[in-house]
Amino acid sequence: MPLIASAAILLNAVAKAGSIRGAAAKQNISPSALNRQILNLEEEYGAQLFERLPRGVRLTAAGEVLVADVRRWLQDQEKSRRHLAELKGDIKGHTSIGLMESLSEYMVSRLMTSMRERRSLISLDIVVGGTETLLDRLLAGGLDLVICYAAPSLPDLTVIKMVEPRPGIIVGRDHPLANNKSIRISDCSDYSFVMPDASLSLREKLDKSLERLKFTPRHIVTTNSIKVMKMLVRDHGQIAVLGMADTFLDIDPGGIVHIPFADKIHPGSQLSLIAQRHARMSPVTALIADRLKDMLGELPGV
Repeated sequence: MPLIASAAILLNAVAKAGSIRGAAAKQNISPSALNRQILNLEEEYGAQLFERLPRGVRLTAAGEVLVADVRRWLQDQEKSRRHLAELKGDIKGHTSIGLMESLSEYMVSRLMTSMRERRSLISLDIVVGGTETLLDRLLAGGLDLVICYAAPSLPDLTVIKMVEPRPGIIVGRDHPLANNKSIRISDCSDYSFVMPDASLSLREKLDKSLERLKFTPRHIVTTNSIKVMKMLVRDHGQIAVLGMADTFLDIDPGGIVHIPFADKIHPGSQLSLIAQRHARMSPVTALIADRLKDMLGELPGV
């Protein structure tokens, strides 16, 4: 027996179909009985949930609020079912995920710990790459899930979870700026930068922000590796522009300080968990997506 009342399920069905008659056919119930359910809900909540149109129905503002709650309840119920099935050992299989380099150690380590604790019988393919490469593989069916920065809005992609890490600079603990609580980009003019190269999505956004602020950084190193950037910051006094989430994920943070920007500078971008819009998720992929979604919400500095 479902935990969610049948009236809530029928309400969602009518909202999806845009028609009481169409929803009734899909739910194997008579239109008059379904209409009575909707009228009962409207009476219970003291609000009209649908506008009755010549051809179908349309949610009112009150209806949109209630349907949004119902859909969240349905998603939570499905998530609970997956977790219960996993506890019983019923979920077995394979999935593939793509990650940015800066996130890979942190995310994979915690994902594997979670799977081991639950004794999950799941095998994984893990691919590390840039946004464009990962999304190309996702759209081609070579990956089931991708976590990346600055994903373009494409009709065949759906965003499961999105967060926006707080941007700032990172410096070594012995750097003259290390004790600052916040920083303006102009405060950095006397110091050398290590910059991401054009293959990293951060670079284009960073260039635009710096151009708007009329700031030209002194830099002697350009790299496509976040790890190299952090090493140069920690060991060689360079400055790098990174979000807090990127700063503390895959190295010992003891040698590095993250200082948030006081300027309105936005070199960072949204970090998203993405799947194909029209691909049906296997139970295994859906379970891993749940884990990754929770992990994104727990990232430092988001």
